[in-house]
Amino acid sequence: MTEKRTVIGRVTRCSIRGFVGGIRLRQPDLPVFGGWCQAPAQGGETAVVGLIYDISIEDDELARQLAAADAPSPEQQADSQLNRPIPIELQALTVGYRRAGTWVQALPPQPPITLAEITGLEPAEVRAFTQRLDFLPLALSTAEVPADQVVAAALRQAAEARPRDERRPFLLQAGQECARWLGQDLGRLERLLRDLQAGGEA
Repeated sequence: MTEKRTVIGRVTRCSIRGFVGGIRLRQPDLPVFGGWCQAPAQGGETAVVGLIYDISIEDDELARQLAAADAPSPEQQADSQLNRPIPIELQALTVGYRRAGTWVQALPPQPPITLAEITGLEPAEVRAFTQRLDFLPLALSTAEVPADQVVAAALRQAAEARPRDERRPFLLQAGQECARWLGQDLGRLERLLRDLQAGGEA
């Protein structure tokens, strides 16, 4: 029996270029920057693939009350931070979609619809999607988001989804592909490559 995926958001607004979702989650289930996610579109015929580029914790009445208290107890802090669902909003940049079992690295025919469930991609799905890196120019050309940082974080996660002996070759290939598209901006390329190497084993 297939294990049910954890829902990390429900779409509140969207476009072809990206989507936004909100939900309440406990701290262990919170998504991460650069995380790979998907949301159904076209009546479930397609799954739009996104990279999470922003996560914000929304206004929370109980948290406000505790923050205004003289000194919340350690138990109250732990309960609020770890046990109680936290209201969050995530924003994702569209980098492709899946249709009939095939991954396409281009903008989808339609965006997800309101209240569509946003779920994370499984490691095997991340590996399958990133067998090709044709999504890089699409992601890197998006001016409204921290594109270089989110691409680097997403590529590091794609490397971590692979067996240990495949991680460094994948990151080297990814760096070469980034150089293809950013070769005219060496300062930007250098920063991206530095981010690509940071925070994980190559």
